[in-house]
Amino acid sequence: MIHRKLKSPGLTLIELLLTLAIVTILMALSVPSYSAYVHKNKLGNLTRQLVEALNITKQLALLRGERHYFNVQVNNAVNSTVESCWVISHNENCDCLTSTALCQSNYGQASAAISDIELSVNRPLLSFSPLFGTTNGASYQLSLGRFSTMVIVSTQGRIRVCMVRGDSAIYAPC
Repeated sequence: MIHRKLKSPGLTLIELLLTLAIVTILMALSVPSYSAYVHKNKLGNLTRQLVEALNITKQLALLRGERHYFNVQVNNAVNSTVESCWVISHNENCDCLTSTALCQSNYGQASAAISDIELSVNRPLLSFSPLFGTTNGASYQLSLGRFSTMVIVSTQGRIRVCMVRGDSAIYAPC
């Protein structure tokens, strides 16, 4: 019986370099898509948190029988970092960036500082009345990358969300 020594199966350097080049090209093509996915999810999560906080403020005003305030702070720092946050309280003058114990007492709630999403507000202090949850009306625009959502609170206390830029399966275009 003749024994032949077979060549061991393996990869040549050319095959390995070709595979590496293909993987690199595929990764380069997928990075923008992944980045947009991350931005869209971050913006969607913060939009949901904002709507939930507005609903809580309205419910507290109705349940407690006293005016409640939703105060948004946008701080443009010197080092070009923008920080935003919001606070729910029954005190009108609560500031979430320099929050005091009085603002946090009872049923106050402050958000964590938001630094990567741009938040613009037409009325920083929104007040909910204990009578039917009516408000003085406000709109909040959240933007990150090529996506932007708008949260609109009517004077009747209705909260509506729509997409200003980008596409979403959850929110309709404005």
